[in-house]
Amino acid sequence: MIMTKREYSIAYLKAIEKKNKDYFKLIKTDILDCVCLSGEKSISVHIIKKDLPFEIKYEIESMFWK
Repeated sequence: MIMTKREYSIAYLKAIEKKNKDYFKLIKTDILDCVCLSGEKSISVHIIKKDLPFEIKYEIESMFWK
């Protein structure tokens, strides 16, 4: 089964969440509550939780804001 770009983006974000599970457990939310996904053919990810740690923001930005 081939993943859509949206599914791939969500899977990547979930991998970032898993890598930083202690942080997300501490704030009692998941990464999809911290970003906004838009688009279908070309996916845009916007960070809406501005106080995410720099490392997490960097991982998101380096993947989606080329």
